[in-house]
Amino acid sequence: MPVRSKLFFIAVAVAFLGPPASRAEGQSPASPSRQPRPAARAERQSELVERMKASRAGFEQLLAAYEEQLRSQYAEYARRKKLYENGEVPRSYVTAAERDIADTRAHIVEVQQWIFEDDLALEEAFAREEILRSPALALGGYAESRTLIRFNGGAKWSLADSAKIEKFFFGRFARALPVSARGQTAAHTRMRFDHHEAMDVAVHPDSEEGRALMAYLRQAGIPFMAFRGRMAGSATGAHIHVGKPSFRTISP
Repeated sequence: MPVRSKLFFIAVAVAFLGPPASRAEGQSPASPSRQPRPAARAERQSELVERMKASRAGFEQLLAAYEEQLRSQYAEYARRKKLYENGEVPRSYVTAAERDIADTRAHIVEVQQWIFEDDLALEEAFAREEILRSPALALGGYAESRTLIRFNGGAKWSLADSAKIEKFFFGRFARALPVSARGQTAAHTRMRFDHHEAMDVAVHPDSEEGRALMAYLRQAGIPFMAFRGRMAGSATGAHIHVGKPSFRTISP
């Protein structure tokens, strides 16, 4: 199947499974009276997880198709460049090939971001059940397990306060804080998680950067959750979620 046709059919499949929607900024949490019963909520959450897994698999296929297309475009670019150097075609012929490559590379970066955001949201979804089974943390309480670290800080936190965390991180490690999700993302919206006042940082909690960041957050009283990843030896989904848990559901 030609690459362009493959991309079309994969894109249609991804759209059916649930592609990234708009960021849905400004959506309000569902009112308590509309919240489903615990059993129904668990069933609904399971359905959302399976749907997102299928969507993520579609993104992987889409990424592979774009990468295949990029290889073909590089080969075409080399062919056109040689023709141009031999004086057989105008420069615009090469420029068009360069533009195609740039467009495909942009698509690859976009799909990679979708996959990354899905990994973070799925990690939080899998941790949700562990948190619901665990005793509630008192104010200032700290708990650590094989997969999850939690701190119930008492400081009032909002995204407007993120600059001070970024300043600390840059001063300590001389690089920008690797923020992977700032506020509500399409992935969190599809999981019905309220992430409006939360920030995800792409550092492993057991790394030097992760430990330093968590120590700073605890000292400042800022609540956080740190995810080590679902699989031993894999950092997939590992990150530090700054802010209160985002498990409160929002309206579709």
